[in-house]
Amino acid sequence: MTYRIDTPATLFDMAELSGANTLVGWAVAREMWSGGETFAMRYCDELVGLFGLYPTETGAEAWFNIKKNAAPHMMRLIRDIRLTLASRSYPEIVVICTTDAGRRIAIASGFHLFESDGEITHGKFVGRGQQGSCKPAETGSSITAAANPCRSRQATG
Repeated sequence: MTYRIDTPATLFDMAELSGANTLVGWAVAREMWSGGETFAMRYCDELVGLFGLYPTETGAEAWFNIKKNAAPHMMRLIRDIRLTLASRSYPEIVVICTTDAGRRIAIASGFHLFESDGEITHGKFVGRGQQGSCKPAETGSSITAAANPCRSRQATG
């Protein structure tokens, strides 16, 4: 039973997990694949998740797509995401989360979530032992102090 990360992820990997069921979803998946870094996470040759980095003017935007049945592998997947993000030399890595699961993965992966309008949450990667500048979550935000490491200013390991 082995874990493996393949980079770049294949277009078949992207089609399987990145919304290739619509033309828009497929166009976005292809752009993320061709314009950025992609990583396919496998357990015993089965695709359990994808993540990637898409370059921006100030750094990169991270994205994650984990299969629902990957729960038994989540600690390993999060560890691999954290190590990969920390090894990159982008001056800034941000994330935009649109689901509760995405927010949980982002927090566990080392992102400080700092702004939410209820549907979309923004975060910045600070990684282990780094102190990033974070704006506090706005009043009425659905991000609580316990779920928002930015408020406690603690980088988790």
